[in-house]
Amino acid sequence: MRQQDVILGQLAETVTDLIEPVIPYLVIGSKKAAEEARKKAGPEVWAVKKKLWEKLFSRDRPDLKEAAGDLVIAPSDPEVKQVLIRAIMNSFEKDPDLAKEISSFMEDEIIQRMLLEQRTRAEDGSVQLIIQNSSEKTRVLEEFNKLLEEFTAKNNTVSTAHDLEQLEAGQGKEETMEKALDFASKIQYGDLRSQALSLIVPYLKGPDKVKLIEKTLYSTSNIQDEDERARVLSSLVPHLKRQGKEEIIEDILDFSPHIQYGDAKFQILSSLVPHLEGSGNEELMEKALEMAAGIQSEFLRVQALSLLIPHLKGQRKEEIIEEALELASNLKDKDMRPQALSFIILHLDETRKKELFEKALEMATRIKSESRRAQALFSLVPYIGGSEK
Repeated sequence: MRQQDVILGQLAETVTDLIEPVIPYLVIGSKKAAEEARKKAGPEVWAVKKKLWEKLFSRDRPDLKEAAGDLVIAPSDPEVKQVLIRAIMNSFEKDPDLAKEISSFMEDEIIQRMLLEQRTRAEDGSVQLIIQNSSEKTRVLEEFNKLLEEFTAKNNTVSTAHDLEQLEAGQGKEETMEKALDFASKIQYGDLRSQALSLIVPYLKGPDKVKLIEKTLYSTSNIQDEDERARVLSSLVPHLKRQGKEEIIEDILDFSPHIQYGDAKFQILSSLVPHLEGSGNEELMEKALEMAAGIQSEFLRVQALSLLIPHLKGQRKEEIIEEALELASNLKDKDMRPQALSFIILHLDETRKKELFEKALEMATRIKSESRRAQALFSLVPYIGGSEK
């Protein structure tokens, strides 16, 4: 359940990032606003983002529209943006079919390119979706895109039996992919390099897949920006099959001491956890626990530990449960304690589950801030039925 929350949260954040630059025009919804958006963003970009907006807001969800409207009023307030992300995530939780539809929509190659261009432009508040940096950056990105398009063309074109044989043998494709990977690894701009590497990862296939991913991993270690590095690292493991997966996970975990920011560590760890299922590798689990221990934010550390608990056994599992409970019960921000405790409730026996739920509920009802009290109570809703058993 918690792993699914992480996935839905990442999807909601990506959706918000995509529509954020044009939210004022989407919220206004007038013909004049649409015309202005088309001029600034471009007809194709505006059409895609408007379509995404209609998919999300065609449902009767006034809280979504309210949160989007608040972001128009306070576009630079990160907390307001988080409210919109949470509202979108709630829509996905209540409507799994919507989540699947949006997830499929976001995988489109055109949208992925839009995200790339949007994230690599200068942060000047402009809604234009082109790279605003130097002409050299533009040239580098264009050259890389040509390589990627060349690979995609070879990957998708099968006109004869001979072409099919070459496709199955990997002839031509692997050489082009190596060329694109070498080019991406040598891009001097950290933001472009990380985005280029992230684009390559889904295409890594064939017998040399693990080797290519390892090359991507070590190239990523040179990226200075922590968030950019985390984005690439967290995109690696989902594209691996069972063979070689644990080695890559171990390599990624070994990089964790070099990552300074806790939110980046949490992002990477949360992306790795689903792939630890059935591992049974105690050494790997200890490295994952070490990574969690290095997260500075105690709240995020509790959440990270809660993700790892299902993959632990015996005495070690009990130790981590107690450690997480101790952390959650003593957070400096008392208003966050109920939500932190909610991460652990799921992993307790029925007696302790009831006791902890009642403790967290009492804490939540004492929170003075209405919005924070509502957030705390919402986190406990999934356990209401269980507490009455």
